[in-house]
Amino acid sequence: MKRKLLAMVLAVSMTCGVTAGSSMIGFAEETEVVTEAATEALTDDAEAAEITADPADEDYYPVTVEVYNNARELVPYTFEKCPEKTLVYGRNNVEIMLALGLGDKIEMITDCGSVKPEYEAEFEKLDQLKNHQDIGYFVKEYALSLEPDMVIGWYSLFNMEDRMGDVDFWHERNIGTYTSINSVLKDNQSLENEYADIRNIATIYNKQAEAEKIISEIEEGVEKGKKAAEGKDPQRILIAEKWEGEYDIYHAKTAAGDIAAQLGAEPLGEAGWTDEQIVDANPEAIFAVHVSSVTDEEAIALYTENPALASVDAVKNGRIYPVVYSLAYTPGVRTIDTVNMFLKDLYGIE
Repeated sequence: MKRKLLAMVLAVSMTCGVTAGSSMIGFAEETEVVTEAATEALTDDAEAAEITADPADEDYYPVTVEVYNNARELVPYTFEKCPEKTLVYGRNNVEIMLALGLGDKIEMITDCGSVKPEYEAEFEKLDQLKNHQDIGYFVKEYALSLEPDMVIGWYSLFNMEDRMGDVDFWHERNIGTYTSINSVLKDNQSLENEYADIRNIATIYNKQAEAEKIISEIEEGVEKGKKAAEGKDPQRILIAEKWEGEYDIYHAKTAAGDIAAQLGAEPLGEAGWTDEQIVDANPEAIFAVHVSSVTDEEAIALYTENPALASVDAVKNGRIYPVVYSLAYTPGVRTIDTVNMFLKDLYGIE
């Protein structure tokens, strides 16, 4: 009973940490209230620290999580037990699962060619969709043939009928879903949404302690940035990816932009900027986002070898920093790497 109460207390504490304007996914468990025992679970820190959540704990479930549908509306889904056969789309989601120790709950993955070194051993054990078909995403017919009880992915996976279709299709078949929040809220992404993904997936599989350890490390890095920025004018930075003559800008309402802002920088720009707009803005530093097929050197050269940008301070002072795409968009557990990158390039903190 005490283990179940602890899980309830954790869920309540995490829900209370969400502000109304953050657009984060909420979640709720059974509405059982035992005040005296709950208070005991909160105050008895030593005993609580010794309790390790067990995904198979029958006292933990059912647990309800709110997830996004294709209309970008939150809908509740109740997990009666821990999912055992999960289809996972996207590197961020695969890495979150592995970081939480849930490799054995993964049935198949796709759109993930590599992971952080610490997860490689578990990653090698996973079955990949590319071993079975040429299409790089799950489609309904094949996904159903795998008999999953859970699907985790990006908004684009569920938003197209020729892929997985709306989450309702899966919920009606008692198959749970979870969609990465920043892939849904394209114009309102945030660091807090990355925390929410980690926490919500952990809640589904009863791995909250592991999630809080990951998030605590990220929060410590953010605090370092805030302290380094105290008393100084914010550095004016541009986070951009060159794309067919224009620049895809990671502004303050993107994951990378919000992380930089929380570390004390001022992200500039908006979608679709041109050379002329970059010159007018004159950023102090440029973070050159690029996909894996483009090298760091090639990403930097797009700015340093562009005569139109020769007058920009960031170019003149050699402050062009390469950023791999996985650190800028839905970074998941790589958020700590994004934070450390900004700490180094903005403040010289290794």
